[in-house]
Amino acid sequence: MDNKFTIFILIILVFPFMSADVISLNSGGSDDIIINSGANIEGFFSCTPDTCVSLGYNCDSWSDGCGGTLDCSTCASGYTCTAGICVAEGVTPGNGGGAPVADINVTPTEISLTMAIDTAVDRIIKITNLETSTLTVYIFQYGLDNMVILGETSLQLAPGETKNLNVRFVAPGEAGNYVGKIIIGNKQVLVSLNIKTKLLLFDSNIIVLNKDYKVAQGGKLRTQVTLIPMGDEDRLDVTLNYEIKDYDGNIYLTQSETLLVERQMNFKRDFGTGMLPLGQYIVGLELVYPNGVAPSSAHFDVVERVPIDFGNLVFYLIIAILAISILIVISLIIRKRKQEIS
Repeated sequence: MDNKFTIFILIILVFPFMSADVISLNSGGSDDIIINSGANIEGFFSCTPDTCVSLGYNCDSWSDGCGGTLDCSTCASGYTCTAGICVAEGVTPGNGGGAPVADINVTPTEISLTMAIDTAVDRIIKITNLETSTLTVYIFQYGLDNMVILGETSLQLAPGETKNLNVRFVAPGEAGNYVGKIIIGNKQVLVSLNIKTKLLLFDSNIIVLNKDYKVAQGGKLRTQVTLIPMGDEDRLDVTLNYEIKDYDGNIYLTQSETLLVERQMNFKRDFGTGMLPLGQYIVGLELVYPNGVAPSSAHFDVVERVPIDFGNLVFYLIIAILAISILIVISLIIRKRKQEIS
């Protein structure tokens, strides 16, 4: 009797804290991919862990604020880790031990590349000192281990001076969508790499249709997908794997569908974004076929939803009613005159 009573009490205490997440594809026969979320999609809404970038660290190990540990890499030769920042030996980092804040301009701020496996591509990032004194800017990468080679780990810039940072991107041996960041001083360059197999029978492309690539928080992400057969025109089943993730590599949505492809296809897919945190994301697509993968991705921002201005809404509603009323009166006058003439 005592054991049954104990079990009953435990069920009452534990049951209210249980929750579940449901992700459904094409529910109701539409093209929508919908998230019906509890509080724990991927664990990101219950506790959002810190990252090395959000903490401003590029070396040593640190708590992520959710019970985990961050490995923020190690410093290159000639640099020491001081309060989480790699600095040249003999130099003290400013800003109270955090990353030095410098007024610089970085171009571009986003790099998206499509590459074949085991290939390399070179790019240049321009860095300009906007201050009136000489700056030393420190450079490191996050999330791109073995996929990026930085020409410099620091640059000294005179007032108004612009220097080029040579960056080599190296594609890994496995196809897929990869994301990360290049941190230059207090600026970020967002990086997405779409790595494809060398023997391409298909190509894929996904684009964001939302205006200015911005999605209001809780709104729909609207996309268009293009599938392009590159080889013989054979009917073939392919798998499409979709995902939404941020530039720290955190995945918020994954979904799949299978299609029969015999010619180039264009179609739209809408994704419910739930309550994604405000920030920058990519929607990734992997087209998987026998012996090959053709990935693509597109950038979008989740922004604050603009509240409805009920004052303007009422104003425009009144204007619309007045316009309709005037049209009705004019129509009645014209009809009455026609009747008088006849």
